[in-house]
Amino acid sequence: MTYPKPSYHAQLEAAAEWFAVLADNQASEADKQAWQQWLNEDEAHRKAWQQVESVGAMFASFQDNNTQQSAGYVLENSHSMNRRQLMKGVLGMTGVAALGWISWNETALPRMARSWMADFHTPVGQVAAYDLEDGSQIWLNTNSAMNQSYNIHQRSLSLLTGEVLVQNYDTEDSRAFSVSCSHGVVASGTSEARFCVRQLSDQQSLLAVYDGVVALMPLGAGLSKKLQAGQEVTFTVDTIGDIRPASLLYESWSNGLLIVNDMSLADFVAEIGRYYSGHINLDPRVADLRVVGTFPNHDMDLVLSMLAKSFPLRVNHSLPWWVSISAA
Repeated sequence: MTYPKPSYHAQLEAAAEWFAVLADNQASEADKQAWQQWLNEDEAHRKAWQQVESVGAMFASFQDNNTQQSAGYVLENSHSMNRRQLMKGVLGMTGVAALGWISWNETALPRMARSWMADFHTPVGQVAAYDLEDGSQIWLNTNSAMNQSYNIHQRSLSLLTGEVLVQNYDTEDSRAFSVSCSHGVVASGTSEARFCVRQLSDQQSLLAVYDGVVALMPLGAGLSKKLQAGQEVTFTVDTIGDIRPASLLYESWSNGLLIVNDMSLADFVAEIGRYYSGHINLDPRVADLRVVGTFPNHDMDLVLSMLAKSFPLRVNHSLPWWVSISAA
């Protein structure tokens, strides 16, 4: 009889368990030999180990010679790193860990550096509100960055990464108001408007309008489209998608909530994962479950508990920065 190979989810779970074993100061030579045997058994084991290692590298402090310290040090110091240490660690990564970390976050280092030097910036898991000099307000979502450029002719904001909710008020200021991102420009002129701009990926962004009327102009195409309150659209540098009803999700996060309606568990995990510095390993067997409800975006433990009570799921914290969600 032949047995099916374990899923990649299971391989990642095994790698996380081995990482925890080796991080323990009590790990024996037999443990290390058993881990080495497991590692050599299958190429999938090695890939899973490299992926877990790359996530763990985010939490490591690096020595002056840019070498990674032990797994035990990662666990002991994962919550005490400051921005300078983290940047030093990221820029000092070499080999598989560096490549894994960059591909994991889909973030190039130059873009990351620009984000950290932006006028407005939020780290992973934090939402911040800012009052602008013209009376407008912005809310930056988790891991987002934005620059401001106000002059005598215009009021311009530039979203470098992430997501922003904008409240522009109807004032006597005659300067046009606009928000740009990698794929286009959203302009509200001098009228009051409330809208969200989110960069979904390197190829696509989203605009959701909650008050007023705004104009969307992709950067690489000679076209534009006006959106009214209650409308939402995705766009690229040269296309604008079909208009659909605006989701409450893209406004509710500013109040510390995630309001979702009929979202797959896979998409929901990706959404809450934006607020979590570690990794959530989701079993593909439960990926298509449909999620409806209101969840906090600042309390991962509560969110996971709510999911476990609503669905037949098992939640396991293998490591401080590794969560597994599988079928119960």
